[in-house]
Amino acid sequence: MQAVILAAGNGTRLRPLTITMSKAMIPIAGKPMIQWTIDTLKKYVDDIIIVVRKGQKDILSIDGCNFVVQKEQRGTADAVSVVENLIEDEFILMNCDEIVSEEDIKQICRSRAYTMAVYKSETPERFGAIRVVDGTITHIEEKSPSPSSNLVNAGIGVFDKRIFDFIKRTPISERGEYEITKTLNMMIEDGIEIRPTELKQWISVSYPWNILDANKIILDRTGTIIEDDVEIRPGVFIQDPVFIGRGSVVGPNSFIRPYSSIGENCRIGNASEIKNSVIMKNTYVSHLSYVGDSIVADNCNIAAGTIFANLRLDDKNIKMNIKGERIDSGRRKLGGVVGSNCKFGINCSIMPGVKIYPNLLIPPHQVITKDLLSVSMEEWKNEVNNPRKNTGNGGSI
Repeated sequence: MQAVILAAGNGTRLRPLTITMSKAMIPIAGKPMIQWTIDTLKKYVDDIIIVVRKGQKDILSIDGCNFVVQKEQRGTADAVSVVENLIEDEFILMNCDEIVSEEDIKQICRSRAYTMAVYKSETPERFGAIRVVDGTITHIEEKSPSPSSNLVNAGIGVFDKRIFDFIKRTPISERGEYEITKTLNMMIEDGIEIRPTELKQWISVSYPWNILDANKIILDRTGTIIEDDVEIRPGVFIQDPVFIGRGSVVGPNSFIRPYSSIGENCRIGNASEIKNSVIMKNTYVSHLSYVGDSIVADNCNIAAGTIFANLRLDDKNIKMNIKGERIDSGRRKLGGVVGSNCKFGINCSIMPGVKIYPNLLIPPHQVITKDLLSVSMEEWKNEVNNPRKNTGNGGSI
C-alpha cells in the first residue's frame, strides 16, 4: 500500500512560525511534526508520497519519501490530483499536521477502500462533522457553529484510483478552491460506500496552541529524552517528561518542568524556568527568565529577566489573533508565540496570547500586550529612552 501526505498548505493559522518554516517541519519533541507520522507509516506501507508547494525547500530534507509539487495552491482535491500518475491501487491519504497513535495508523493501514477516519471531538464546530447511518458515512459537513454530530472528519482515509475521476468533476467551492470534502460527498451521492473507523487518539495542529497539545502527546509516548552532548549544570531540576536536544546547556539552578521541549544547541540560563513550552534550536533563554506554555522559534535570544505570562487576572480563557479573528484557545494557561530570529532586551514581559513576528529586536523593559508585526529602528531608539511603552504596530492578523 502507498501513503500520500498533503503538505503544500501555507499554514497561515500557525503564523508567525510558518513564515520561516513549513508547517510540517515544526519540531515536536525533537523531530519535525511530519517525521513522527512518516516513521510510523514506514512500518506498514511500501511508498510514501509527500505533496509540497513550489519553493518549499525545508521539507525536502525528509529522507525516504517521494515528493510531488502542487504548482498552485488550489485546494485539497487539487493537491491529491497531482499524485494520480504515481498511484498504483489503494492508498492512505493524510495531512501533514496530524498526530495519530501507531495503533490507529496500523488499523487504518489494514482497512480497505473506502474508509475514512473519524474522531469524537469536544469542539466539533472547529472541524467538519460526519453523519453516519448504519455504519456508513452519509455526508461530510463543512465547519458549522451547530454541527449535527460530535464525530469529526480526521482528514485521513483509504482510497483507490477511482477518486481521481471524481476529483476531475469536483466543482470549485465558495472559497475558490477544489476541496476533497466535496469530492467525497459526490462519491457518496453516486452510491460509493465509505465506512468510518474511529480513532482513539488524534489531534490536528491547526493553531499555535495545538503544538503544545501535540508535544504532550508525543512526550507521553516517549518519556524523557536527553540527547548526546547535553550539559546539565549543578542545581538543575528536571521533571519528566521533557526533551532536550543535543549540544544544549541547561543551568545552573534551572527548573525544567513537564512537557517542555528544548531543541539542539540551546542555552537555558541560571535560575530560569521552562514550563510546558517548545523552544526551538539555537535559542538562548538567559538567566532569571520564565517561559510558560509558550512557543519560541529558532535562533532567538531571550534576554535576562524576561517573563512570558500565561494566565489572565480574570482567569478566563486565553484568546489569540488568528487571520483577523479573536479565537478562544480553550486554555486558561497560554503564553506567547515568538517567530524565528528575534532578540529581546532585558526585563521584557510578554502577555498571554501575544504573537511576535520573525526578525524583530525588542527594546529592554517592554510590556508587550499586542501582537508585534514589526518594530522599526526609529521606534527601537525611541523606546530605549522611553521604556515600558508597548512597541510595534500591534493588531490582528
